Amino acid sequence: MRKKLLITLSIILAVALLAGGWFKLRLNRMYDKFNSEQITDMDLSILEDGTYLGEAGDFVVGVKLSVTVVNQEITDIEIQEQRGGKGYEAHDILPRMIEQQSPDVDVVSGATGSSRCIMIAVKNALTPQ
Repeated sequence: MRKKLLITLSIILAVALLAGGWFKLRLNRMYDKFNSEQITDMDLSILEDGTYLGEAGDFVVGVKLSVTVVNQEITDIEIQEQRGGKGYEAHDILPRMIEQQSPDVDVVSGATGSSRCIMIAVKNALTPQ
């Protein structure tokens, strides 16, 4: 009986370690993807007035948003859907992007993944296809 219990516990431990390793690997790949994306100031002069849709994401963090442009200025950014941990939404970044007229702003401390994801989605929305 004790031998079966030890084997069962060993299997459970091995599965947990493998799952944890897989999760950590995927998380690192997501951060590498977000951090390798170039975020720069956008040329808003080429955009017509309108609402542009953008999205970005990978693994556990993702966002779909809309960016409104009027008179070649970003006037509003609205999150349509967001995937990520509660409390790590990084919504504080939105007014800064509007104020600076650029997705290239400082990330929200403690929500780097969500911040980078939002920045990439805004860039994607404002990049002509």
